[in-house]
Amino acid sequence: MDLERALALFDADVRVDPAAAPGTQARRSGPLVLLTGGFNYVSWWELSADTAPAAVRNCAAHFRARGEDLLWRVYDHDFPANLSTLLADEGFEPDPPGTLMFFDLQRSPVPAPVDGAEVRRVRSIEGLDDFIRANGQAFGQEEPWQRAALGERLDDPDLVLLVAYVQGAPVASARLEMAEGRSFGLLFGGGVAPAHRGQGLYRALVAARAAEAKARGLRFLSIEARDTSRPILERLGFVPAVRETTWVLRA
Repeated sequence: MDLERALALFDADVRVDPAAAPGTQARRSGPLVLLTGGFNYVSWWELSADTAPAAVRNCAAHFRARGEDLLWRVYDHDFPANLSTLLADEGFEPDPPGTLMFFDLQRSPVPAPVDGAEVRRVRSIEGLDDFIRANGQAFGQEEPWQRAALGERLDDPDLVLLVAYVQGAPVASARLEMAEGRSFGLLFGGGVAPAHRGQGLYRALVAARAAEAKARGLRFLSIEARDTSRPILERLGFVPAVRETTWVLRA
């Protein structure tokens, strides 16, 4: 894989001109590209060492005044080089760092389904409740906002929600976001309840999402991988592209 080319395509395809899901708005605010709605996220920016301090300060002040959280994800290839320092000085706090990874759907074999893993696509509110329950088990806290935000999109072909079951109980979940005319399928979540880790469920959820994305004709999958997930993904054919840190400004 030509990582430099893939990374440039990711920036242009996902960050510079982000696809806004229902309930979310993509807009430009001066030198920043923002996603707002269910959450607030700085997707892209055009900043120099001279203009960055004021832009970070003004953006933080805007969302503080609104009493809303703001996410700002910084990749190691981003400019200016001192952006993370500016965010920290303004009160943003870093989440644990991760790795942006790519999977080439055209040149790499899609991971095979896992024997014995029961993976279902969410198509009902009952299935969504299972998704939220499994997600809560995996990450230690349920996120009730998902019921409203995702419940309106159960018929959306660009959204794939998956739940893995063991003996009829939901124990793992994952999400795939796609958009018409884009090259990347975005993988989110991928959490497994602690008691059921090591059984291939994470791999099964990756395989199911890869099959969905390939059927749509997408070129790549991308994922922001935690350090615990990265070795599994590398064994499945994902390639590390660049490290990243998500900075969070609390309301």
